Amino acid sequence: MRTLRNSILLSTFDHPLKSLMVSSASPSEGKTTIAVHLAIAHAQQKHKTLLIDGDLRRPGVHTKLGLTATTGLATALMNGLCWQDKVIQPAGVPGLYVLPAGLSSRRCSELIGANLKQILAQAEAEYDLVIVDAPPILGFPEPLQMAAAVDGVVMVAVAGETNRKAIELALSTLRRAAGQRVGAGAE
Repeated sequence: MRTLRNSILLSTFDHPLKSLMVSSASPSEGKTTIAVHLAIAHAQQKHKTLLIDGDLRRPGVHTKLGLTATTGLATALMNGLCWQDKVIQPAGVPGLYVLPAGLSSRRCSELIGANLKQILAQAEAEYDLVIVDAPPILGFPEPLQMAAAVDGVVMVAVAGETNRKAIELALSTLRRAAGQRVGAGAE
C-alpha cells in the first residue's frame, strides 16, 4: 500500500495531488479496501488525511474502520453542506479523518455531483490529501461528476478476474468526463 501511495503521490511533482478518487469498473472489486488502506498509509506518514465515503448506495468505509456512522456526507448534502461536524477521527490512526456516507436517500446521490467540488475546495484547504471512495464507474452517474472534481483517479481491479473490456470502458468513460487517470491497483 505504501508503494501505491508513493507511486501516486510522487508521480505529479509539478502539481501535487490534493484530492484523489478511488473507484472500480464494477462492484465488489476492492475499491473501498484500497481507499481505506491508502488513507491509513498516507496518515501514517504524518499527513492530515480525509477519507470521504462517496458511495452513497453501498457505503463501506465505516464498516472497514469499525465506525458507527448514522450521519455523514448524505446528511451534509441534504442539510446545507455543513460537513465538517460530521467528520470522525478513528482511534489508533493519528492524522486520519473520515466523513462517512451516513444514511442515504436517492436524492443524495443526485446532489453529490453538484456539491462535491465545494466540499473538496473546503477540505483541500484543511487536509494534506482528500481521498474519495466513489461508486463503481459503470452504471452510476455520480462517479463521472466526482472524477471531474478531483485531481486524480485510481481504478481498482481484481487481478485475473475483472473483465478487461469493463476496465477499458470505465477508463474511456473517465477520459470523456475529464477525469485524470493516476493509476490502477489490483485487489
